[in-house]
Amino acid sequence: MRCVALVLMLLWVAPALAGRAEWASECDPQGNQMQIMACAYVEQIDADDELDAVYGAILDHLASDPLAIGKFKHAQRIWIRLRDADVDARFPLAEGEAHTRYGSSYFTRTALLRARFTRERTRYLREAWLDAPH
Repeated sequence: MRCVALVLMLLWVAPALAGRAEWASECDPQGNQMQIMACAYVEQIDADDELDAVYGAILDHLASDPLAIGKFKHAQRIWIRLRDADVDARFPLAEGEAHTRYGSSYFTRTALLRARFTRERTRYLREAWLDAPH
């Protein structure tokens, strides 16, 4: 059981451990489940990279206001927890329960949902902080 838990944990953090190029080389939307999952991780990595770019632009925009920077960073940390909680709520698992409840597409589906939420947040941040007059 410990081995299964370790594998599941590694799959959960896999996008952070592998670079985009590694996942992209494995991606085939018409392929097997692992290849499809690689495509989902590429989506998640791309969404995170886009968010990071907008986040950095906002920090540059706020550079002269340390209080605003602190508040913005705090809001973003809370949003990340909310995003992850929303994904967990969509695919609830009890403590110690295996992801198999949702089948072999669990990691693909959660990565795609996380990417969708991240893209929505990026769009909001861009419109609210960079495109809006201040």
